[in-house]
Amino acid sequence: MSTFEERIDKVREYFKEHKAERYPFENTALSEKDEYIKSLYFRMLCTLIRYTGEASEMQVLYVKRLIAGCKGEREFQDYMKMALDLDISDVEEFISVFREDGLRYYFCIDGAILLSAAETEEKKYELLAELIETLGITHGELKYLAAVAQAVVLQSSEKFDEAKTFAPDTLCPLSMYHYVQGFYAGAIVDTPNEIHIFSCDRSEVDLSAYGVLKNKKVIIENISCSLKGNVILEGCAEVIIRNCKFMGSQYHFEFNTIGNVVIENCDVRDFTNRFAYFTDTNNFTVLNNRFLNCGCTTIGDSSIYGGILYNSGRCTRNIILENNELLNCYIARTEQKFYLYASGIFLHIEWWTNIEVKVLRNHFSGCECRKNGQWREVYISGGGDSRSKTEEGNVCTGAVQRIYE
Repeated sequence: MSTFEERIDKVREYFKEHKAERYPFENTALSEKDEYIKSLYFRMLCTLIRYTGEASEMQVLYVKRLIAGCKGEREFQDYMKMALDLDISDVEEFISVFREDGLRYYFCIDGAILLSAAETEEKKYELLAELIETLGITHGELKYLAAVAQAVVLQSSEKFDEAKTFAPDTLCPLSMYHYVQGFYAGAIVDTPNEIHIFSCDRSEVDLSAYGVLKNKKVIIENISCSLKGNVILEGCAEVIIRNCKFMGSQYHFEFNTIGNVVIENCDVRDFTNRFAYFTDTNNFTVLNNRFLNCGCTTIGDSSIYGGILYNSGRCTRNIILENNELLNCYIARTEQKFYLYASGIFLHIEWWTNIEVKVLRNHFSGCECRKNGQWREVYISGGGDSRSKTEEGNVCTGAVQRIYE
């Protein structure tokens, strides 16, 4: 073997050794524990894969990724050495700590995934089954956890959707995000307290399938969606919409009586009946988004305001529009009449609301107030009773140069 070939082999070995660091696998619940708890967890996983023979390469990589993601203080080899020294008192300690801790469910899933990652002798499955029984995991809980593990091994959204149908009430709050974020599209979490709709690769998700969203916390993340109907959210404490791509038509979002709304890092295009209406929403933040060819057009003898966002109700307190880009957006009438108006390309606020508004570092390009009568052409209309209006660092390129009326 040449010297050059030996050097490249060492490079490849380096890639192999550091693969877990490049692809860490974070279990947030485990990450928050101290090293003593983490050691018990990793040690028992190492015992499981080392029992009756050497661990496979895939099993070693999985545990290394978990250690890296949860910031274990020791190396994989150290936990393996600890596993070799395991005795009855160590097992009793593991059971006493985890029997009343939700981490026992994650241990069940991790154990099942590890044993499925390689050809496994029956005695290893028997050991895992004995641990599961001793940890007090019920038959109903095990059915769900095993189905989740199968979905992860197969990297199948369909299998995870099937697994969710087995979820007992006791495990509904258990987050599976870290297991399925690499392959799933849909509701990772769906409980009265939280719904988290997510896609691993920003694939298409039909939001109309979820009906009116009334969960306490709503997260819509990393999806593409062509709206097939209005998306309605009611009574939520918190709504986060981030890293999404929305393709519009005549439909829009409606936020009714919400605590806090944050829309960030989204690509929004071709909405013809506004992107969002919000009523009695305490705090509404729109941050780092791109709006392309979005607006609203009225038909008939009436004025129109608010091309992309429209606020009504008396309970909204704060609106922040920051670092967004609006390209070729508009508010429009179909017929020019001097006494009828079209203004407020980005946002309209009802005149009698008492709101603090901040419009910061946005870039407006090619936006228009079409067929506007004798009224100021602006990006933010209304809000005559607002207690504070701030603008800073905005760039306006095109016919409309004014932020507020």
